[in-house]
Amino acid sequence: MTAPLPSPARPIEIEPLSNRFLVHRLSHALLPLAVRAGIAPNAVSVAGLILGLGAAACYFHWREPTLALLGFTLMIGWHVLDGLDGALARATGRATAIGRVVDGVADYATFVAVHLALALSFVPPWTAVAAAMIAGAGHVAQSAFYEGARETYARRVAGRFRATPRPAAGGWIAWGHNRLEAVAANRETAFDAAMTQASSARGALLMAQWRPRAARTLLALSLLSANARTIGIFLCCLLATPFWFWAGEAILLSLVALAGARGLRQAEEKALAFAASDRGEVG
Repeated sequence: MTAPLPSPARPIEIEPLSNRFLVHRLSHALLPLAVRAGIAPNAVSVAGLILGLGAAACYFHWREPTLALLGFTLMIGWHVLDGLDGALARATGRATAIGRVVDGVADYATFVAVHLALALSFVPPWTAVAAAMIAGAGHVAQSAFYEGARETYARRVAGRFRATPRPAAGGWIAWGHNRLEAVAANRETAFDAAMTQASSARGALLMAQWRPRAARTLLALSLLSANARTIGIFLCCLLATPFWFWAGEAILLSLVALAGARGLRQAEEKALAFAASDRGEVG
């Protein structure tokens, strides 16, 4: 029996182009095979982590272009399996709070391993380790903001205007990530309050004003996605040095996140201002 194609976890308009045209296509092509084989979503997450660790081993030898390319290829494979585990969980009704934690741990562990492998490839490694740690801290904050903002967009599009706390499973690590995500972006704002109180006509007007602006901003924020980081690591290793990637992650991507936060805030403010104007007074 062929599994039906599951609905995407998030609205398609905010998905990075690399997901739309490559990663998710490959994940969905593998989905019927995984369903027929009875593979558990968590097993797919673990398999993805194994590919990620293999990529780290290759990137330890990043000065060899062939091994850098192999590391990049293995990370693409990890992205495909990372998309497959969620699609498989939704298609088979096996999505759980623990599964989200396993998936998240696999994601972070892959990048930690790659960062560490790149840093330890230098002799002595201490400067590189310090640079990787600074970049890694930026990565955590940027990812929490990006995922929180995408979660906010998805729930609003689905008609939910209350920020739902993430499941508590996973111990203090998951709790810390959830809190950081909530503080960074996944929270209620004046826009949510307005939508909760609005009539149907006014709510439709607010959404029509907010949604396209927010979607464009989130698509631009794809630079903060794991896909973009994977490409950045490979290009910096192939053309220059991992230090360029660490500098870009710590400085450039932090500026991107700040600009994105401003853009999302402006999308809400402009929608509210339009709805409050004479031409926006409906219902």
